[in-house]
Amino acid sequence: MSTPPVRFGTDGIRGPYGIPPITEADARQIGRAVAAWCGGDRPAVLIGRDTRASGPSLARAIADGVAEAGGLALDAGVLPTAALSALVPARGGAAGVMVTASHNPAADNGVKVLGPDGKKPADQHRLEALIVDAPTRPGGAKAAVDAPLGPWEAAMPRVDLRGVRILLDAAHGAAAACGPALLRALGADVVLRGCDPDGQNINDGVGALHPPSAAEVKARGAALAICLDGDADRVVLVCPDAGRIDGDDLLWLLSAQVDGPLVGTVMSNGGLDLALGGRLRRSAVGDAHVAAEMAATGARVGAEPSGHVLFTDGLPTGDGLYAALRALQASAGPGGAPRLPLPVGGWTRWPQAQRSVRSSGPRPPLEALAALQAARAAGLRLVVRYSGTEPLLRILVEGPDPASASAAADAIAAEFRARVGG
Repeated sequence: MSTPPVRFGTDGIRGPYGIPPITEADARQIGRAVAAWCGGDRPAVLIGRDTRASGPSLARAIADGVAEAGGLALDAGVLPTAALSALVPARGGAAGVMVTASHNPAADNGVKVLGPDGKKPADQHRLEALIVDAPTRPGGAKAAVDAPLGPWEAAMPRVDLRGVRILLDAAHGAAAACGPALLRALGADVVLRGCDPDGQNINDGVGALHPPSAAEVKARGAALAICLDGDADRVVLVCPDAGRIDGDDLLWLLSAQVDGPLVGTVMSNGGLDLALGGRLRRSAVGDAHVAAEMAATGARVGAEPSGHVLFTDGLPTGDGLYAALRALQASAGPGGAPRLPLPVGGWTRWPQAQRSVRSSGPRPPLEALAALQAARAAGLRLVVRYSGTEPLLRILVEGPDPASASAAADAIAAEFRARVGG
């Protein structure tokens, strides 16, 4: 039986483990395709993973596929996606493959592909075609990578954290071991949350999607919580007094450090847009779209509200710990020590209402929703879209009145459920 066609979404492919395209057979074909996509003689493909129980077998299957196609499969083990993105160019790799479903639950897994520069390729159509037709070639091999975290550690901002207690929540994911070690090397007193992976608990009630409350951070004596997701490419911060700090707040804080435009997404808050005085450029959702808009506009910093933060002078892909350290660096006073709580005030957040509706069947045209048209006619800002990584319809309604925004979001969600039978 042939494997169903694989389509890369806004951030690779992902879905329930054991169901195509997330099976060992699919992973093997993806490995063959990546090696063929690289071209050349015995291309080196570096393979990393997060802490899901399904990760080792999927990573082995990808390595088998790379070797079958004549490539050299190099196992980097468990590490953040950005650590793999730094490792690929540092070791002269032709590509990287990260086995992760990012912020999804443990039952899911997925694949992210990186190019020789460590960045996510803009055009993956040829790779998709090769998943079906990749040839076998002799000469392949498999090996392990020594010191895979070295390039990532070397790229981190050097921030003096002596005397600063930080709560690190690694979502029981890829940074559960390397994250605490990095912060301690910078002098921080680190308290842990979500740093005990067992293969089944990744993102389960912890991490960037489930950060601690400000009260919990305060109770544990921390001046700041750094909360990551499963592959550590996004971050949410929590201050014991200021509360949750998202990607919009970080973009505001970092805006004082750079000139020119900054890139957000269609999900970025309208209050931030106003406060930045015309500097904000919006992209579609997804860090690949943010990166493309940064390249098009010359912006040096871009961020999604969810916590993906990109820097032109940073790592090849977004990294939660890197972004947190850049924020601490940006807050530093004359003595060089970070200023806490982080100075993220100075702009007013407009009320938003967000809903997610499960939608695994047909996808009707969204513009046909009467509730959507009514909300737009009322002057509300809308972002209603199908997720590129999960079977969800995502609804955002923004306006000056929270009650009106909430009612409009509920109406759109209810009409959509009625149409799809949910």
